[in-house]
Amino acid sequence: MPAQTDAHAPIPADAREWRPQRPLASRRPRAITNALLEPLWDGDHVLLHFDVERPTHDGESWVLIVDDLGAEIEDVGAELLADVRRAIRAGDAVIDGFLTRQATRSPETVSTAPVAKTKVSLMHGLIVEANLAPLEQAEPTPIAFVAVDLLRVDGQDLFDVPLLERKRILESVIAPSDRVRVSPYTQPPLNPWLRAWTAAGFRGVMLKAANSRYWPDHDTEEWQEATAAAHR
Repeated sequence: MPAQTDAHAPIPADAREWRPQRPLASRRPRAITNALLEPLWDGDHVLLHFDVERPTHDGESWVLIVDDLGAEIEDVGAELLADVRRAIRAGDAVIDGFLTRQATRSPETVSTAPVAKTKVSLMHGLIVEANLAPLEQAEPTPIAFVAVDLLRVDGQDLFDVPLLERKRILESVIAPSDRVRVSPYTQPPLNPWLRAWTAAGFRGVMLKAANSRYWPDHDTEEWQEATAAAHR
C-alpha cells in the first residue's frame, strides 16, 4: 500500500484509480509558505502511467493517460505516444501533467522570463520558450504533454517527498522534446511572473508550497491559483 501521510481517505493501491491533486478553491488569497510558482496550463489535467514491463499487444511500453475524472484519453495520436515512450527514463512512472497545445504553438515565440529580477539559483530549466500562435492561425497545433509533478518512479511512491524534490527527480526522469515538456517553475516575487506568464498567454500562476506533499484526488490548502483578474 502507498504511504498515508495524514487522516485523508486511503490512497488506492491501484494507481489507475489515482486522480490529480487540486488547489483548494478560495476567493481570498492564502499565504503559501516557501512557494514555488509555475504557469497555469490550459488543456486536460491528466495522470500519465508508464511501464516498460507491462505487456501490450504491440510490444511497446505501456502508456495510459487518465483525466481528472478518471476517463481514459485515447486520441492523443501515435506520434505523441512514441515521444512519451522515448522521453521517460524509468522502468515505470506515474506523472501529473497537462495535455495542451500551449507548448507547441508557433511561429511566434515569447520568452516566459519576467523583466524583474528573481532568485533562480536552485531552479533548473527555468527560462523556457512558450511558443504561442497568433489567433488567426488556421491549422490546429499539435498536442504536447507537459509534466508538472511525479507521483511514482521505478516502483517507489513519492507522496511523502516534498514538492521541490519531486520536481528535481522529475527533471531527471524526462528527456524533453518538442511534444514532451517539463513545466518551468520559479520562486516569488509573484507579480513579475504573473505579468510575464499572462502576457505569454497563460491564465495565471499556480503557487505551491515547496514542502507540500501529494495526496491524489485531494483539495489542498498548500496550493493556490493566482490570476491577473484577481490581482488587479
